[in-house]
Amino acid sequence: ALTAFQNALFADRLPGEVRFRPFFYPPTWLLMLLPLATLAVGQAYALFLAGTVALASLFEGRHDWPGWLAILVSPAAAWVALTGQNTFLSLALFYGGLRLLDTAPAAAGILLGLLAYKPQLWLLVPLALIAARQWRVLAWTLGTVIAVALASLAVFGPDLWRAFFDAAREAGSARIVDEMLSRVSSQIVSLFAAGTILGLPRSVASVLQLAGAVLAVAAVWIAFRRHPSGVARTAVLATATFLVSPYTLNYDLLLLMPAAVGLFREGAHKGFYPGERLLYIVLWLMPLAGMVLSRFGLPVVPLVILLFGAVAWMRLPQPKGELRAVAAAR
Repeated sequence: ALTAFQNALFADRLPGEVRFRPFFYPPTWLLMLLPLATLAVGQAYALFLAGTVALASLFEGRHDWPGWLAILVSPAAAWVALTGQNTFLSLALFYGGLRLLDTAPAAAGILLGLLAYKPQLWLLVPLALIAARQWRVLAWTLGTVIAVALASLAVFGPDLWRAFFDAAREAGSARIVDEMLSRVSSQIVSLFAAGTILGLPRSVASVLQLAGAVLAVAAVWIAFRRHPSGVARTAVLATATFLVSPYTLNYDLLLLMPAAVGLFREGAHKGFYPGERLLYIVLWLMPLAGMVLSRFGLPVVPLVILLFGAVAWMRLPQPKGELRAVAAAR
């Protein structure tokens, strides 16, 4: 529907018909974009990109300016700017919310609730909050999701929500999967896409994706149930997000970059594991290098993500029970 609308709206400006432009966002995202509706496309793009970078800098970048500079000049950031994506906003809400879990539950919940505009990046957030027993944050998160959904319903009416649910059901259809794989498979960084690029049957690639999702759910549950907050626990959640969703693309890898900077800082302070520094360099390059390698039949990005998740797991702090025992012994 979006592709047909774009072709009709910009028929006098386009050299030819635009092909397959999927839009699987809930109406809450359109509500968030509404303030830009009266601007010209170029102005809206510039304001949106500058505004989301500013928000990300406020919530995350100010904690480590040298590391933030490395993120801003990364291939992932370049892809976000080139394609006009919303990953800087996702980064701001994700890391901003997780940083405030223990100090400002209401603010944390609101930020994490707003992140639900992109469901594939939000999917594991409620699980993490339940595992961590962050009940106040969870209440604020779900309350925010409901409030924004009701606001979008009031503004746009029910037809848009019905269209979204129809599109969401169609997203898993063979036609949409075939379109995605034929046009952007080299940019998709999921286990499912890697399996299809390697020539595995669709059913086997789906099992591979399911196995990654099971691993992700287990890792998030254990990390947030047993371990205190910290950069490693956040990195586990960020990594798990990419193992759960079959529709994450190379520009979404920007979400991993602050976690990588944080783990690099920990390594510099405590010592690096063998090959750890090289892993961070490879991860930084993956949004571009991974796409090129995928076009040559070498979909290595999921492997790099898994290795990054393994490092994050090894850097998890002592379990909460052990910390209490140490404190009591003192």
